[in-house]
Amino acid sequence: MMLKTCSFRNFVGLAGLFLAAALLMTGCAGSGMLTKPVASGNIMHFSEIKKWDKTKSLNNQVVYVNQGETVPLSISIDSDFMAVKQDHIDIVAKEKIYFMIKMPNDLSGDELKRLNTLDAQSLSEMDQSQLNTLLKHYMIYVSRDAVHWAPMNDGKAIKSVLGFKSGRVSFGMMASTTKGLGACFNLKTVK
Repeated sequence: MMLKTCSFRNFVGLAGLFLAAALLMTGCAGSGMLTKPVASGNIMHFSEIKKWDKTKSLNNQVVYVNQGETVPLSISIDSDFMAVKQDHIDIVAKEKIYFMIKMPNDLSGDELKRLNTLDAQSLSEMDQSQLNTLLKHYMIYVSRDAVHWAPMNDGKAIKSVLGFKSGRVSFGMMASTTKGLGACFNLKTVK
């Protein structure tokens, strides 16, 4: 018995959110694909973020995850009738993947402080106007080669850069006389 299946548009937004949350703090990017080679001095392994000098900007820095490495993904459900017992899972990279962080250089101290304290809970509570304002300031792009970049909220660009045609996300509930009640969540891309 399947309760809900979502379209590909929902998949891209959800997958983008998962990737961004797994990397740093939750956020998205502007629109349009970008072709921009990055200087090797601006590329760092995701483990180096913890050692980053907080007086330096992360603007235009590239963070990568190697094939086989895991990145923690936080999960939350804000519901009166359901909660998450295990609040994170590890996402395993199937290939080296890059993320580029972009933010304006002229942010005020208050705007910068707000970005640095933003978390998934705050993001989920924003209305569309607040989210649009945030997306003007903080952007995350994804790439397979550190040259061709797709903003995390642009489904067409993500498909082009990551090299897949479509995708599917589904959530289901099952009932079985042998296994009892269960639930499943599936994300699938099609090359």
